Amino acid sequence: MQLRRAYERGEIQICSAALSSQGGWDVPKVTTPASPHPRAESKFSGVTWGPWSFSVTQRPSTGMAIMDVHFRGERILYELALMDAQAVYGGRVRDQFMYSDGAYTMSQWTASLQPGVDCPEGAQYISAANWMGTNPDVQGDVLKAVDFWPICIFEWTEDHTVWRHMDNAEIRGLLRRTVLVRSIVTVDNYDYIVDVKFREDGEIACSSVFAGYPETRWAGPGEDRFSTFVRPGVGGIVHSHSVAFKADFDIAGSLNALQVTEVKEHESYGLGLHWKAAPGEVRYPTKVLEQHYVEHEGPGNSTFTADPRVPKAWVIVNRNTSSPPASLPRGYRMELTSFSTVQVHSSSHPFSRAMPWTKYHLAVTEYKDDEYRPSSNYVNFDGLNPCNWSGAQDLDKFLADGDSLLDKDLVAWIGMSKEHIVRQEDIPLVSNFGVSFSLQPFNFNALNPASNP
Repeated sequence: MQLRRAYERGEIQICSAALSSQGGWDVPKVTTPASPHPRAESKFSGVTWGPWSFSVTQRPSTGMAIMDVHFRGERILYELALMDAQAVYGGRVRDQFMYSDGAYTMSQWTASLQPGVDCPEGAQYISAANWMGTNPDVQGDVLKAVDFWPICIFEWTEDHTVWRHMDNAEIRGLLRRTVLVRSIVTVDNYDYIVDVKFREDGEIACSSVFAGYPETRWAGPGEDRFSTFVRPGVGGIVHSHSVAFKADFDIAGSLNALQVTEVKEHESYGLGLHWKAAPGEVRYPTKVLEQHYVEHEGPGNSTFTADPRVPKAWVIVNRNTSSPPASLPRGYRMELTSFSTVQVHSSSHPFSRAMPWTKYHLAVTEYKDDEYRPSSNYVNFDGLNPCNWSGAQDLDKFLADGDSLLDKDLVAWIGMSKEHIVRQEDIPLVSNFGVSFSLQPFNFNALNPASNP
């Protein structure tokens, strides 16, 4: 208070800083030039490609959402959407901090994507409304919203085959063709490059790549415990990036269940078959499958983190339908396809309580109209008091009521994290890195659909 009063009396000497992005700052020396061709712009969000059809939109707070996803005419997802992103920074008691990027907006600070840089030639660009951005005529007034193009869609032949085999010296394979939906979210110093790839075999591959430049601070006492010194006296703070996705499944309708299959080692050689060992034979443990349905939601019941010692298949299935010839329940599997951490802090830490989805790679709940995002953007401003009243958006609150998950409309909340241990090479801009997961048909089809695309 004394400092404020002295400032108001004009007794505080203020140092000015001439900040500029030109000249004195380190800047990249070479960048990809923008395409001379204009964007192929569209205000229509419906997409049909090969076996796929869906709609794409951009939400003001949370960014890209893909709705009403059909494969071969059959709906498998009501919604697949980015939900939020968290950044947690280390430091002394009063120096550590976190961001909910959805609280700032994962859409409105973003510029239109640049052809030839963000998306390849021939991409189609989808429009959205912007009333915050850098346009001085908008000034945060939703009634003055203008169009911009934050999403692009393009066909892409990937750098590997969807299947390949050599038999009798004859090689057969099929290049993997994909339709790719891309959105790039800018939140101040960071960019999130979100890709969703729809592949001919029914797989949906999702990734979030972290780009931009790291947040730094002047080094105080003990800063080497929290930062890498990227310049003399300048600390690149250790921090995590976490992203949350929502996948609202409809597998052969909305009455679904969560099936978990675990691969474990078992000491019993014959599993009750009592095979007779030969003289001197050594019996070694074998791999077995243990499978069950998750009956109720709740922490430890319908929440999971990947464990390299116990591989699992997490599958949303319809127990009332089956695919020939084996008559197995039709489903879609959720699988991490990159190394991904979870929240480093304990469950009691304010940053964990504020955004509980960071504690899990997967959590499954019953669909409810008033449970539409896994954390509230208000926790960015008061994380010590998470919202827990009726209608509050909090994954722990969703899980706490223990609803039945058998033959229900199910929602999968997918969380992925990456610790960024800063290095000198992150200056001036980081080399993009990220996390990814996949939604894969699991006994959904009788054969690989890409065998006859």
